[in-house]
Amino acid sequence: MSDATNQSNNELMQVAITEVRAFVKNQTEKEAKAELKAKAEAWTKYAALSMAFIALVAGYTFSKGGSCAGRVAKDLSEATYNQTNASDQWSFYEAKSQKQLLADLEINLRSAAKADDPGLVALKAKVARYDKEKAEIQAEAKKFEEARDSYRKDAERMTALGGKYGQAAQAFQIALAIGGLCLLSKKRWLWFITLGVAAVAAYLLVVALTTAI
Repeated sequence: MSDATNQSNNELMQVAITEVRAFVKNQTEKEAKAELKAKAEAWTKYAALSMAFIALVAGYTFSKGGSCAGRVAKDLSEATYNQTNASDQWSFYEAKSQKQLLADLEINLRSAAKADDPGLVALKAKVARYDKEKAEIQAEAKKFEEARDSYRKDAERMTALGGKYGQAAQAFQIALAIGGLCLLSKKRWLWFITLGVAAVAAYLLVVALTTAI
């Protein structure tokens, strides 16, 4: 009876040992697989960091483009203001010219009728004053026109520069979209494409910044 019991205990022991070994082996394999998976997906951490950096630079690019748009609006507003002032000055100039023309006509008529007319001195002084006022008005009008042209030129430059920032911003948007797919699908090759598109966007941004200098 004792021998049978010992044999049974030995068999149970062997079964237990086998089960423990199988469990340990299974756990070891799971840990090894988990470690391999962690190593295989370690790049996703760097991909996420690169995406954060790309998003930061993209935000800066958008802000620069917005600044250009605001500058264009301001320049066009100033150009319109100066154009209005220039038009007003030229209207004053035309009015003075008409008055001067009438004064010259009166001088000619009175000179033809009476050469020593005492009123001719006052009329000639008035004509001289009109000449002086016209010169001042003309200078003021040209000053407004120069300011208008300067603002228009700056608006054109800012429009072109804003277009460059816009191209860079669009490229960054594409990079972020591809990067989002990369993180969702965990496809490493998509990360390389993301970095490539981001590099193109960075080049466009550098071109814009260089143009702005």
